Amino acid sequence: MANFAQGSVICNTGEPFRNLLIVTEGSVEAELGGHKFTFGVGDFLGFSAIIEGTHSLTYTATTEVTAFSYDFEDISSLETLLREKEDTKNVIVASMSRQLSMFLHEHASLKSEAFKAHDLVTKVYPLYEKLCGRYAYTAKKLPALAAVQPPTGDSVPDWAYNYYAGITELEPAVQKAFFSKQGISLGYIIGGSEEICRIIAACETYQKYIADISRVMLSPTRFDLFSILAELHVDSATIGGADAAVDTIMSPITTMLSSMRYVDQNAFKKRVEDYKNNLITARGGKRQPGGALTAGEKQNLADSMTIILKYSGYPEEQANKFARLVQEYVKLSDRASSDDGPHRMRRELTTMFNEVYKLTFMNSLNDPALPTIIKMFLNFGYMDANLAGHDNADYLYSIADSVTGDPERGIYTAQEWLTAVYQGKKDPCRNEFDMDYAAHVAELKQQKRFDAKEEARLLADNELKLIFEIDNIFPIVNKLTFGRITTFCPIFSDNNVQRGLEGSMITPEGIRQAFDEIKKVDFGAFYRETLYSNTEIGVPRETVHIEVMPEVILMPNVGVRGIMWQEIEGRKRTTPGRMFAPLFLLTDLKPLMTRLTGEFRWEMCKRVQGSRWQDITEASLTAEYCDYLQFYKSNRDLSTELKAQVKIELTRSRNNYKNVFVLNYVDWITHEANGSPRLNRVARKILMKYCTFASEIREGLSQNPQFAEALKLLNFKKNQREHLLSRVIQKLTVSKIPVPQELTDELEYVKS
Repeated sequence: MANFAQGSVICNTGEPFRNLLIVTEGSVEAELGGHKFTFGVGDFLGFSAIIEGTHSLTYTATTEVTAFSYDFEDISSLETLLREKEDTKNVIVASMSRQLSMFLHEHASLKSEAFKAHDLVTKVYPLYEKLCGRYAYTAKKLPALAAVQPPTGDSVPDWAYNYYAGITELEPAVQKAFFSKQGISLGYIIGGSEEICRIIAACETYQKYIADISRVMLSPTRFDLFSILAELHVDSATIGGADAAVDTIMSPITTMLSSMRYVDQNAFKKRVEDYKNNLITARGGKRQPGGALTAGEKQNLADSMTIILKYSGYPEEQANKFARLVQEYVKLSDRASSDDGPHRMRRELTTMFNEVYKLTFMNSLNDPALPTIIKMFLNFGYMDANLAGHDNADYLYSIADSVTGDPERGIYTAQEWLTAVYQGKKDPCRNEFDMDYAAHVAELKQQKRFDAKEEARLLADNELKLIFEIDNIFPIVNKLTFGRITTFCPIFSDNNVQRGLEGSMITPEGIRQAFDEIKKVDFGAFYRETLYSNTEIGVPRETVHIEVMPEVILMPNVGVRGIMWQEIEGRKRTTPGRMFAPLFLLTDLKPLMTRLTGEFRWEMCKRVQGSRWQDITEASLTAEYCDYLQFYKSNRDLSTELKAQVKIELTRSRNNYKNVFVLNYVDWITHEANGSPRLNRVARKILMKYCTFASEIREGLSQNPQFAEALKLLNFKKNQREHLLSRVIQKLTVSKIPVPQELTDELEYVKS
């Protein structure tokens, strides 16, 4: 017999199955995805473990428990027990029947809830879109819906319910007689154990499905099916017939969420309370939407500029002037005209836009329920439906609540980036004079504008850091990423939209994919060289490389350019670089990111080399490229024809060596990696040395005579480095010292 105190764990999930346990006194509880199962006297603990070898559930004693214990090694142990103890066999069989019934009941409940949730979600959203169209509202897109599929992964057969229920309902005497044969009882227990494994696996699948779909219906982010239905209901409450029509799709969602597992009911009740209060207020309102809309305009976009200006708190006189200028700008026949009038108008609008943006963003920081129109302004530069074009405005509104970057992987929308600066998660960028916030404050102190105590306060003030970012970086970067500087106006305008917005929008996935494709060619593009030291294990100093991906901030415009703004953050060389790009890109993303990667490589080398970045006595990418371009005329490795080509490259790049390198780098990634030569042998040799192809590409080019010389030298150096590292690692291994991950990673890097 085995005894367990109240509250003690009898066996844990994943624990090896060592003992056949049958409860003789007390009660036991097990939990599966929040649902608790109770086991009492006569219950066998861990049927699924007979087959799997480990427990699928954690069993906890809810009272003091005594259990019959029998050592288990394999099925033969169970067979011996059934043969030797007739009474125990009957107890185990009866317990199996009860537990199968119990697990199947939970399985049926989960299955029903999962399919009901799927059916409701997939039926309600199309009805929502239909009602939006009927009452002149723009429907919001809910990206999570695209991933909603019917539940799958259930291998429990339908006949199992009636089969095991039928056995349970048999008279005790009939059951006992039927299972008196050991082969039948053993087969029933083994088959039932396999069935319980399938049931538990299916239950876990349904639990995950319900948890996922419940977040589509009610999300902590407050952007979900419930929120968009509630918003439509409140906004359309005064339109004849709309109140009742929207209520017909809102009610089933509310009803289901009120009883759905994995939904935080306290949070849900608060959401419902807010929704009903807003609805009562709306029903009592005097506003009658829909009476004065222009052609193509939607109810929720009709007063966009008024909403934004009011939210910003922009002074009334200035706000009126700004609104008047926007209306005049809308009426221009050519908004990109270089004439003095349109040029002055764009410049004045730009100044006022930046002021409104700053005020709006500052007000948004403490707003837990940011209006969709404000999100459109902050992330897209949107202000007016007539200026944006109604189709464009509809699309922007439909995605505004769901457009996000991926801050955890260094990709930000403008709103997310500025918020991260305000929260102290990121330092402000360097300004156009290459001065960061700390240097800016130090310069002001040097001008004797304040003392050391005030300097310390300013350096810790996140709001001032945010203002520095908005005032010094946002305006110029927004203009540069737009690309057409002379015709720049930051307000979203349909004359700038030359491709479909959906196809031109840069997504985090698109950026990651572009970087991945670049790294498949130039595998070391974002690796930084640093030192590793561990004297305790006999590694005093070793050079290692770590990968630090750059951060990408998506600016609120429709543009054509990307900007490599800074290669590191502050002075630490292992911090991420920063790149800016337009949220809506009118060119292809891969070539843009390739060019920015080339710029990053050049600037990073300059940072590492410091003042000696052009010194050929200290070999580096920039030094060798500058030497090559400066003295190409006397280079004997270049023919007269090739020298002429270098001259053309320099002329195209206005004699800027960095620009020549970037052009060559794009060719290196795009053409040379595919065995299609575009560069001369001197440039190719430098690029192979510092922007080395990945091993698969090198292997493919090994027979190409144009790459043979550069590859031979590269392979010699890589083999030397690999040999030295392998010796260090072998020495540690022989001494039975754990090899540091840094050295293992470095060896993989060298082999790449």
